[in-house]
Amino acid sequence: MSSDSDVYSKAVPWGKRAGTAAFLAALLLPVLGACGQKATPDRNADAVTMLRFFEHDTQQAILDLGPQGTGPGDQFIYAGDLFDHAGGRQVGHTAGQCTTFSGNATAAGDVLCTATFVLDRGQITMQGLFDNTALFGRGQTLPCAIVGGTGIYHNARGDGTVQVPPDVPNQTDANFVINVVTG
Repeated sequence: MSSDSDVYSKAVPWGKRAGTAAFLAALLLPVLGACGQKATPDRNADAVTMLRFFEHDTQQAILDLGPQGTGPGDQFIYAGDLFDHAGGRQVGHTAGQCTTFSGNATAAGDVLCTATFVLDRGQITMQGLFDNTALFGRGQTLPCAIVGGTGIYHNARGDGTVQVPPDVPNQTDANFVINVVTG
């Protein structure tokens, strides 16, 4: 019984097989070369811009949409002013919402938050899934992701952090650090 490779070797002369191999090598060589490390930095590499914002809510609403009390379905909706730092110059405004996915009044759960920053030359939208108590109770600095943008940020991607100071009544303030990758 003959194998498929035996049939191939008998049907295709050596010269054509060598030509096919050379053709494939010519195609794959640039691809394989691109996978290697570069000795010099890429001048066309994507740029990363770090933005720091202090946000102060001017409006808030808490909607108890699930079962009575804290639990899945609850919404925290906010809008506010965006500054370059606490007490600094206003650079835009923001709005967002947090939806409770798990937990209750006695056990912490997950909250999914989205925030959109409206700046002079475009918008950046961020999102993160957080431990509710870590974000709104303990004031931990937590990671989040850039999920989109408009204007000069239309190709924006990257990540950042959010921190809600625990000593501010009604969680009206937040600190954001955003690492915007463009290009």
